[in-house]
Amino acid sequence: MIVNNPLAVYTQLSPKHTLYTKSLATNQLAYKSDGTMTPLCNVPEHTAEFIAGLWRVQDDFKYEITTIRDRQMILGPRIPHNEKTFFEYYSAAIVSFNCYGPLAPRFDLVVAKYTTDRGTYWSYGRTIAEARAFMGIRLYDEYKDLIHSVACKKQLQKN
Repeated sequence: MIVNNPLAVYTQLSPKHTLYTKSLATNQLAYKSDGTMTPLCNVPEHTAEFIAGLWRVQDDFKYEITTIRDRQMILGPRIPHNEKTFFEYYSAAIVSFNCYGPLAPRFDLVVAKYTTDRGTYWSYGRTIAEARAFMGIRLYDEYKDLIHSVACKKQLQKN
């Protein structure tokens, strides 16, 4: 899967296509992540990006990117964890790039997932405890009226 590289000079197709066509006419080279070069004519336009004044072949990326709390992340395997919540936990990594595309994930974060009738909620942290705490805050923000009405039921009946 080719992912748009945020380091690329051209984020729109038209200017990139124009430069790509001009570069083909002048027999430019494209650099690969292994340090080798190849003629740009051997590289499909959608796999090349113009970064730091050179054409770079973007590495194939085998992971799916998910946006969680406005951050692009890669979800890893589910973390087996027994506790008295209905949350699921996954290892995760924030997507980072070099000039050849996304870097291999380090899976140094934990993502919590909770599915309700209103949708699926996500949070993340460095540990399960942080991910769970951020999930609790997110759920409180979503369900505060319901929580308040149940938590203060006796208090409301006295008034």
